[in-house]
Amino acid sequence: MILLGVGLVLFLGVHALRLVPGLRDWLQTALGETPYKLAYTAVSLIGFALIIWGKILAHPTPQVWAAPEWGRTLALFAVPLGIILITSAYAPGHIRRWVRHPMLAGVVVWSGAHLLANGEASAVLLFGSFLAWSLVMFIAACLRETPPPIVKGWGGDLTAIVLGLIVALIILKYHMYLFGVAVIG
Repeated sequence: MILLGVGLVLFLGVHALRLVPGLRDWLQTALGETPYKLAYTAVSLIGFALIIWGKILAHPTPQVWAAPEWGRTLALFAVPLGIILITSAYAPGHIRRWVRHPMLAGVVVWSGAHLLANGEASAVLLFGSFLAWSLVMFIAACLRETPPPIVKGWGGDLTAIVLGLIVALIILKYHMYLFGVAVIG
């Protein structure tokens, strides 16, 4: 689980730079904009790869708790909602205005649902880390920023919902092949 932990520190750490006031701006100035973006991307990709590799090598790990059966059922409904929220971060609309930071809110829903459905130590580390990170980042972002402007029409929302549901259905169908865990029989 060490690789999983290192991957989480790298991936979530680089994505938490905004929590330290002025750090991101200082790094961009010190390194230059393009080298900063390249370093940010490299650390993110390395962290992401270590998360995947670490989770594969860590499986199976001891159960921290027995996940309730209703946790799996809840995840079947909560994860598509999380994916719709994540998708709406890229589609200007009412969802984005109401939620303010739908990407982070979607990660909260996704990771929280997975945490409820999985009691294995490596899953608790993975989803618990994402849940803690996304909650902290969501609160910080809400305190830091003003709401986006009012939008007209529902096209962005409809796009986010349709694309989010399509992605959720694809992940549901192939979850066993992608992540080694069967969701539906």
